[in-house]
Amino acid sequence: MKTQWIAALIMATALGVCCLGILPAAGGGRCPSANNATTMPAFAQITPHAEQAFAAGESIQAAQLAKANKKLSAQATTIKTTTNATKPKKPTKAQYRAFKRASANFSLELFKRCVRSKSKKANVTIAPMSVMNALALTANGAKGKTAAQMRKVLGDGALMAHMNKSLRWFNSRLTNVKKARISSANSIWYHDDNSLIMRKKFLLRAKKYYSAEINPADFSNSETVADINNWVSEKTNSMIKKIIQQLDPTDRIAIINALYFDAQWREPYEKESVHTRTFTASNGTKRKVKMMYSTEYKYIEGEHVRGFIKPYARGYSYVALLPEKGLSLKKFVSTLDGDAFRKLIASAQNQTVRAGLPKYSLSYTNEGMEKQLSAMGITAAFGKKANFSRMAVDKKGNLFIGSVAHKTKIDVDEQGTKAAAVTAVMARNSSAFIGPIKKVTLNRPFVYAIVDNKTKLPVFIGAVNTLGEN
Repeated sequence: MKTQWIAALIMATALGVCCLGILPAAGGGRCPSANNATTMPAFAQITPHAEQAFAAGESIQAAQLAKANKKLSAQATTIKTTTNATKPKKPTKAQYRAFKRASANFSLELFKRCVRSKSKKANVTIAPMSVMNALALTANGAKGKTAAQMRKVLGDGALMAHMNKSLRWFNSRLTNVKKARISSANSIWYHDDNSLIMRKKFLLRAKKYYSAEINPADFSNSETVADINNWVSEKTNSMIKKIIQQLDPTDRIAIINALYFDAQWREPYEKESVHTRTFTASNGTKRKVKMMYSTEYKYIEGEHVRGFIKPYARGYSYVALLPEKGLSLKKFVSTLDGDAFRKLIASAQNQTVRAGLPKYSLSYTNEGMEKQLSAMGITAAFGKKANFSRMAVDKKGNLFIGSVAHKTKIDVDEQGTKAAAVTAVMARNSSAFIGPIKKVTLNRPFVYAIVDNKTKLPVFIGAVNTLGEN
């Protein structure tokens, strides 16, 4: 059977892209990103069930889908403001507590595995909550073992209905104001012909819980590529202008999540507080960096680590963790899990900190994130026996995820942060400060995260091993 592109899940972040591809069982393909050709997953292989489902009309027919699409489509929106007619329903305390714990564990486990897969001198930055949103949206189309594994890894086995409700609530509660802007948008693009039939329930859930736009399109027309790239450029404030170069005539579906974050520090750095200093990389190389000094009021101290929390203008905080000398960054990261990370942040002391934060701009690309996700337990989704029958029925084949590619970029300077992911900030505590002034200067490898103040979840987390110029 001829190899076909069946679907691609593309997540574009403010200064980067993350692609989850869905390819055919007959073979793989390439993710047509703007700057890098990244492998993408696929769906394929004709099955009797697919033929019967098609014949029985279990999904929306093309004409019906066009009509339904008019009702389903929505303007991409910021996380704070949803275009859904109904407001997000608050999950129960038990559900949300389980969601926060599972999300933290997923975030740190994915981060650890990404760091482990790179050399000790590499910088790693991921947007775990963005990956979770994209995977959870996809999981709504899964069934059987495929769905069970995705629910286990993403939500510690929580029901899909509970995950959808908790994610929608979490996204709706993220701060979005003038000095701390965050926006998220989802869209589903599918090749509009008589052989591909999208499931109505999948599209309805995508709209209800992820505010996804539904876009039937002609994938054989080059204008569709322009439409997708224009959509991404608009939703990322032109920071990402192009994520695909072309669509193969046999491509079937593209699910796109675009995210943008731009926040100012609560107290921006003064010109006089920025000095040229030396950063010692993990391999011992010394390079010059612009070190930004400030006084902060949240000090972190744990086993083999010190750090500080610097607040953004509203709702989010930059968390810096500096392992003790002699402890490699890789080894330190390997000791972290979701509970330990959140406890470190929650246990921050009200103490004056003389903090040194280097000015930096970092990029990270992982064109094979399916390896980390598979090692975490999502295996069926990447195989020929995957079951995504709740997403769509293709008369030409069975659907499965072939690969996941993730690309991010973050800029940190005197004014604040622009990042390729959702971000978070912690406000200064007004309690009395205790003890002597602490000093934490990030002049050697460190871990950073942008966390949501309410949940302490790391929606953006990175390991910095190398910085500066010779």
